[in-house]
Amino acid sequence: MKSALVIASVLLAGVAFEVTARNVYDNQNQRENNNQWVRFQQGDYSDESAEPTLNEFQNNNKFNNVQSFYESESTFADRSRQSNQNDETYFGSSQELSQQQQRKNQNQFTADRQPEGLAKIIVEKIAAIQKIAVEHNIADSADFLDAALTVNQNSVKFPKHNFVSFFNSTMKNLNNGDLEYMYLNLNKDAVFAQYQFNELKTVGSFKSNIPHAHSGYYTIIMNNVVSNLSTGFFDDKRAVIKAAKFQYADANIKTHDGSETQVFSPALEEKYLGVLANAVSNEVMKSANKGALVHIKNEIRKPMEMDVARKYTNKLFDLRWQEDQVTMEMNNIGFKNSEELKQATKQLLNSVTFQRKSQDSYRMRYDFAIKNLEWTSALNVMSAGKRMTTEPMKFAIEKLNVKVYIDKAVHNQKQSYGKAYTKVEVQGLHYNLKHVQSELVSNLENDLQRFMELSLGSYLQDCLVQELINYNRQY
Repeated sequence: MKSALVIASVLLAGVAFEVTARNVYDNQNQRENNNQWVRFQQGDYSDESAEPTLNEFQNNNKFNNVQSFYESESTFADRSRQSNQNDETYFGSSQELSQQQQRKNQNQFTADRQPEGLAKIIVEKIAAIQKIAVEHNIADSADFLDAALTVNQNSVKFPKHNFVSFFNSTMKNLNNGDLEYMYLNLNKDAVFAQYQFNELKTVGSFKSNIPHAHSGYYTIIMNNVVSNLSTGFFDDKRAVIKAAKFQYADANIKTHDGSETQVFSPALEEKYLGVLANAVSNEVMKSANKGALVHIKNEIRKPMEMDVARKYTNKLFDLRWQEDQVTMEMNNIGFKNSEELKQATKQLLNSVTFQRKSQDSYRMRYDFAIKNLEWTSALNVMSAGKRMTTEPMKFAIEKLNVKVYIDKAVHNQKQSYGKAYTKVEVQGLHYNLKHVQSELVSNLENDLQRFMELSLGSYLQDCLVQELINYNRQY
């Protein structure tokens, strides 16, 4: 084994900074990977924001094709499975979700409620995708990749007309990878996914015209491999195929008589490791049309306005919220008519995101945008023991952003129901205070928008939990 260890050492020598300054670059790579993930998701809620471009990933691609020189300094962008600050920002911080649950528990309107109108459409869409995630075991979604991938024959030239050809090569263990992240956005025609493999082993044979090493066999193990998938939602025309990155590689090359050799170390370091890295990324690219991912894409693509044909009301929800000494109630918050409801459902679901939180748990996130709500309703307010009611008023909301988070745990390859959280953001709430009692003005200005956000979030959360519990009872 002495020769094999030397081979590994020679290979890693080409990744010199990973040996001499690895801690510095690991931190830098992790920050850059986090920043890419953040930039990719920014703009989900804003039509005016710049659309994330897949070129962000392409610009850093050091493997433009299989023939390119293998750039060892980009071998691995470490991504810890531990939650970090960026993850919490985009997936909902534990403190924020805890505070939301505490406010929900203090609200007196906590009875079971059946979803109706647009809320029912949202709940059913989330539940449908969650069912796909469970039934197709998204936590182990790399299991449909090839357990034994054939690697094409490849030749490397040396000075003085020498060469080595690697053939009969098979890469193993791709099906044992884990999905780390997944981001699907139909409106932006974008799909991003990241897979991690602890160990990928390639075995094969070689032949060359180099003395004392004319033929033999080899084993190469790439450790801690990360491969990104960046493509369009509808097709692969916008695909960016980057060679997988790995932390380090071990190689064992033996000639036909069983002796170990290091003579092919330059060929491995300068080219063949890049060939293997590209083989990984090309196989991962195929995952865009396999497994849980493709089924979720189909469900996202399914028009939500088809559900409007049912006997739904035009409303989204009824405001029912109490906080401290203030209580607010308002009926039929939603749309003026069925046509507006139908238009609102055409581009309702912005994105679906998967984040692995640990080996045994993950979080799904659903982002919805509801635009141009307009309704007429009276508002009942109880403040300091005094009940007040307005005349029917016209209200309008320019945009409602809804985030729904669902945590799942995995035990013995079976997924158990976890927790559901919601976060609602109201943008552009309009109403006329001209005929409102002066005692109510401060309540409306200080509490109405926040109470709407909390009430809708609680309502959706209760309805979704019940929907998922009913589903789980079937199995």
